[in-house]
Amino acid sequence: MRIVGIAGSLLSNAYVSRLLEASARELPARLELEVWDGLERVPPVEDGPLPASLEELCDRLARADGMLITAPAHSVLPPQLIHTLDWVASQHGGTVLLGKPALVVTACPRDYESMWTQTRLRRALASAGAHAWGADLAVSPMFGHFDAEGRIADPAVRARLRAALDHLRPLSLVSSAGMAAPSAVIARGPRAASQPGGARAVVRG
Repeated sequence: MRIVGIAGSLLSNAYVSRLLEASARELPARLELEVWDGLERVPPVEDGPLPASLEELCDRLARADGMLITAPAHSVLPPQLIHTLDWVASQHGGTVLLGKPALVVTACPRDYESMWTQTRLRRALASAGAHAWGADLAVSPMFGHFDAEGRIADPAVRARLRAALDHLRPLSLVSSAGMAAPSAVIARGPRAASQPGGARAVVRG
């Protein structure tokens, strides 16, 4: 089972990128995350065909079982992320997210800083037909919140993240959760290997 993940930042080492990879390590068994890195190439929604940068994403979403977005506070939310979801929710995106779970994870020092981000992104996901969920982690955007393995260091925050990620588990896995085996660990370097179309695979470790 595959989940498409997007980090809501144009910076390669942004804390939301680290949060996305930390989330990959907490996914339920038998789920793996495929990160899409094409955010910076997404234009605003306009008349005409689907841009090439979105064709590949929509193709991956059509074959995926859900979507995961990690996003910052609204003051630094890139407009390209809004454009991406607007394209997916438009007639060009078709039904690539229809009936699928989608989770927005935000991490801000104070709860109210994520309210606008959660509302805006979850509304766009719902418009695309997804079952939209949200999780706000009271975490300051600093690298000290991740351990040497890339996981969230605080056990309580990690437990909240894991509970939220459980919403991405398809019903077929929920019924057999007690029998599911842990997914395989794939060794990774500091940077994931790139795949065609601006995507890279990150498997739960």
